[in-house]
Amino acid sequence: MMTSRTSMHACHRGPVRRKWRRPIGALLIGLLPQALSCAPVPVPPAPKSVQRVAVLPAHTPGSDTVAPASASSGGDLFNAPRLTLADVVTAAARLELARQGFQVVDPLSVETALHGRTPASAQMAAQLARETQLDATAMFIDVRQWEPNSTGMRTDAVIVAIDVSLIDPQTGKVVWEVHRSPKPVPLYGVLLQGQAAVFVAETVMRELLAPLGGKDAAA
Repeated sequence: MMTSRTSMHACHRGPVRRKWRRPIGALLIGLLPQALSCAPVPVPPAPKSVQRVAVLPAHTPGSDTVAPASASSGGDLFNAPRLTLADVVTAAARLELARQGFQVVDPLSVETALHGRTPASAQMAAQLARETQLDATAMFIDVRQWEPNSTGMRTDAVIVAIDVSLIDPQTGKVVWEVHRSPKPVPLYGVLLQGQAAVFVAETVMRELLAPLGGKDAAA
């Protein structure tokens, strides 16, 4: 009788354990693809051939003047009397490249070579890179989203999505690229809109261009 009762008790418990295991297993299996999709994608360093970089004017559809030149911490790299978002982002990229030890083509030479043209896509940037005589790897920056979270004159954060590509000037092929999905860049303290734009641009460029691995980058 004891054996029988033990068997009956075991049979009763068995389905209960399976009942709880199945939802947990299904939950883990269901979460696995989401976890993998959220994992950061490793970005390789730039090819060793990238030594000299010409930063093309950033593509920023619908942007307008965002800051006076005095709002920037970039010194002579920000030398326009009034800066558009494209000016701020492009200058921030040049500043970070120089910090990492890359040779950066001065903006006047880039502007002269492009004859006022601004690439609106990586394909157009590749075409311009082939046509110009800058003797440098071209950098194309596509600002897909720049959405300040502002209250009056104060901006608390900016949601930013940006793609950056390095293009071989001889072949027009993309040799390195990085993509930033939309996410906020928090701001600390009281910043006016123009100051916020400069701070965010410099912060995002440090984030995106860090994988380039400039050998002479400052600590």
